[in-house]
Amino acid sequence: EGESQFERLKRLERSCEVHHKLREYFAKKGRTFLSTAFDSDSLGFLVDDLGLTTLKLPSGEITNGPLLLEHAQTGCDLILSTGMATLGEVEEALGVIAFGFVNGKNSSVQPSREAFQASYFSEQGQALLKEKVTVLHCTTEYPAPADEINLNAMLTMQRAFGLKTGYSDHSEGITVPIAASAMGATLIEKHFTLDK
Repeated sequence: EGESQFERLKRLERSCEVHHKLREYFAKKGRTFLSTAFDSDSLGFLVDDLGLTTLKLPSGEITNGPLLLEHAQTGCDLILSTGMATLGEVEEALGVIAFGFVNGKNSSVQPSREAFQASYFSEQGQALLKEKVTVLHCTTEYPAPADEINLNAMLTMQRAFGLKTGYSDHSEGITVPIAASAMGATLIEKHFTLDK
């Protein structure tokens, strides 16, 4: 109580040094370290300094076209969480990402809705999306009640976009991620807390 959201976030923030230590620890364990960038500077740090080759875009940024474009222009593999997004918003996000993959950072092609759509529907754009993007179904509740998870949404996205799909789990326990795996999830993200 009495702590603002900004104060709490600053208290929970991890330094660049801690990120390096975590990356080294994961490497020693034969695992891949991931972190999420919410701004350009953090994205640059993750890619240029830490050398990450896979990036996660949180569902809250799915309509943030400039950030989606910057992520795609890195050429990294992307994990896109969909949270409360509609299928139309997911498709628009994939259009921005396809444009970034196809055109890179130094393209003379100007970003626009038309250019995003053209990239999304292009053969090259579809091939790059299939190769480099995993879309995660996510129920944005903490914790997510079992009766609101709707794993069929993961299958709907798989059919709609033809991409690798997975599940970002906010439920308690391990039952839902096991069910998602049985339904074909190629990636599971599990949210948990050590201290309530």
